[in-house]
Amino acid sequence: MRFWSFLGTVSALATLAAAYVVHEEGNICRLYPESLKHNGSPVDDTPSIHKAFNTCGSNGHVVFSNYTFNINSVLNTTNLVNCDVSLQGELLFSDDIPYWLNHSYSVVFQNQSTAWLFGGTNVTFRGEGGWYNGNGQAWYTENRNQSNQPGRPISITFINSQNLFVDGLRIIQPQFWATFVSYSKNVSITNLYVNATSNDEWGTVNTDGYDSWNSDTLLVENAVITNQDDCVAAKGNTTNLLVRNVTCHGNYGMTIGSVGQYPTMPDYVQNVTFEDVRCVNCMEGAFIKTWQGESDDSSSNGDSGGGGSGLIKNVTYRNFELTNVALPIQISQCIYSESGQSCNTSKMAIEDITWSNIKGTSRYNIAASIYCSDVHPCPGIKFEDINLQSVNSTLGLPLYDTDIQHEVYQCTNIIDVDDSGVPCNHAAPDNYGQTVTSNVKND
Repeated sequence: MRFWSFLGTVSALATLAAAYVVHEEGNICRLYPESLKHNGSPVDDTPSIHKAFNTCGSNGHVVFSNYTFNINSVLNTTNLVNCDVSLQGELLFSDDIPYWLNHSYSVVFQNQSTAWLFGGTNVTFRGEGGWYNGNGQAWYTENRNQSNQPGRPISITFINSQNLFVDGLRIIQPQFWATFVSYSKNVSITNLYVNATSNDEWGTVNTDGYDSWNSDTLLVENAVITNQDDCVAAKGNTTNLLVRNVTCHGNYGMTIGSVGQYPTMPDYVQNVTFEDVRCVNCMEGAFIKTWQGESDDSSSNGDSGGGGSGLIKNVTYRNFELTNVALPIQISQCIYSESGQSCNTSKMAIEDITWSNIKGTSRYNIAASIYCSDVHPCPGIKFEDINLQSVNSTLGLPLYDTDIQHEVYQCTNIIDVDDSGVPCNHAAPDNYGQTVTSNVKND
C-alpha cells in the first residue's frame, strides 16, 4: 500500500484521485476507492479502510471521500482515540450472504453478530452527505420473514466506547439491526436516518433502528426510522437513556426490551425517557416486553430463552403523536411464548412507568394492554392525559367484528390502579401478543 504526501500543489492534488489512502499533514487520512485504479471495477476497500484507521485512528481524522466504497469483508475499527471520522461517500456492503454468515463478528447478545465493530474514546463520526448501504434486500429475500438468524449482521455496532458522538448517520437497507450500542458510556446519536424497505413479498423483519445493551448515559435525538421491528429499543442493562424527537414509520415504536431472556444475566433498565415521538402506521407505540419466568426452547423470536430476572424502573413515555397504531400502549411479561404456557411467571419487576400526553388514533379498538405477572405486580403505573381513539371512531363509523364500540384498556396486576389514571375496562390476557391484527371482540 502506498502513501502520498500532501504537498499542496496541483500535481499532488491530481495524484489524490488515483490513490486509495492519502496521509496528509495534520494526521488526516483521506480515503479513495480502489475502483479508481481498476477502471471502475468494484474492489474490496476494507484493507484500505483498516490502514487509514491504523494510521489516523489516534489523534487523527479519517475522511471517506465522495465516492462509493465497496465493503466486501468485515470491518473492525475499534480502540480509536481522539479521532474524527467524516463520511462523504457511500459505503456499499456486498450481498455475499455466505461470506457474512460465516465471518461476521460476534456481539455476544442473542448469538448475534455485526458487519462493523466501531468504537473508542473521544470519537466523532459525522455523516457529511454520505451514507451506509447494507444491500439489505438480499437479506430480506433470503430470510423469508424469519426472525433472528445466526450470522445475519447488524450494520454497525458501537462497542467499548466512551464519549462517542455520531451525527448525520444515514443507513439504507440495513442487513439486520441498523445500529447497536454495546458496553459503552456517554454515546450520542443525533440526526439518524434509517430506511429498510422491501421490493418483494418478503418483509424486512428484525431491522431495528437503534438498540442499546449494557450501556449508560445515552442520547438518541432527531431521527427518522422506517423499518419492520423496533424503532428504538433499550435492551438489558441500559441506563440513563434519553430518546427525543423521533419519527417512526411502520415499525414497533419505542421499546423497553425484550429483557429477562437469560437466567444467568439479570437485566436492569432504569431512567429511560422517550419524548416528542411520532408513530405513523406502527404496530406498537410505547411498550415494554419481557420474557416469561421459565425457559422455552422455541419462540417466534428465533431464539430460546426465559427465566431471567431484573428490574425495569423509572421509564417515561411523553408527548407521543400516534397515527393508525395497532397497539398504542403495552406491557407484556410473556412476549415470545405464543403457546401461553408459563406466561404468569416472569421474574422481571416493573415499576414507576409513566405514559403522559399520548394522543392519536388506534387501528383497532384497543388503546392499551397492561399485563403484569402474579410474581411481580406493577406499582407506580401512571397514565396522564391519554387521548386515543380508533380510526373508525374518529370517522363516525362503527367498529366491525366486535361487540365493543369503545376504546379498550386491558389491565391485570396493576398495584393501586385507582390512583394510576389507567381507565381499566377489560382484563389483560397474560399472552397478549405484540402484533395485533383485529379488534378486541367482546367483554
